[in-house]
Amino acid sequence: ALLSPPCASLCLQEALQILHHSQSEACSQLCQALIVHLAPPSTDPSHSSLLAGLQDPERSRLLEATMKWVGPEQLRDLFLQLKGHLLAVANHRVANHGLQRLLDHAPEDVVQEVLSELGPVLQEPLTRGHPGVLTALAGACWRHPVLQPQALCCLLQV
Repeated sequence: ALLSPPCASLCLQEALQILHHSQSEACSQLCQALIVHLAPPSTDPSHSSLLAGLQDPERSRLLEATMKWVGPEQLRDLFLQLKGHLLAVANHRVANHGLQRLLDHAPEDVVQEVLSELGPVLQEPLTRGHPGVLTALAGACWRHPVLQPQALCCLLQV
């Protein structure tokens, strides 16, 4: 019941932030519960429930909020559900924001894989009006200096 009304979604997002700042274990538990509910694991490898969740305007806001507060291992797990679909995510009018949140908090190995998959085709999301994907990827590479030369090459190609 707390997932669909917009004001309830905002309340859940704020609760996540408060729990994170209080360093409560409940934050991690709530994030995990939301992810499982909003993007349940799929037995079909060709279907990503996370991708479907990020494309849905209501579910995507909560998924984005959880990406801010989960740890690196959980972000890696989320990334694995998007791997191979990154261009579709980057080109989607709603889902691209979820990719940006993932990049805002992703560990170096995840950023490296995103850069490898999206780097050669960065022009597509840019021409579709999603410059935030490029900005988030550049920001993630700025946090991980070893990725900066590869990122610069990709940016210069765009």
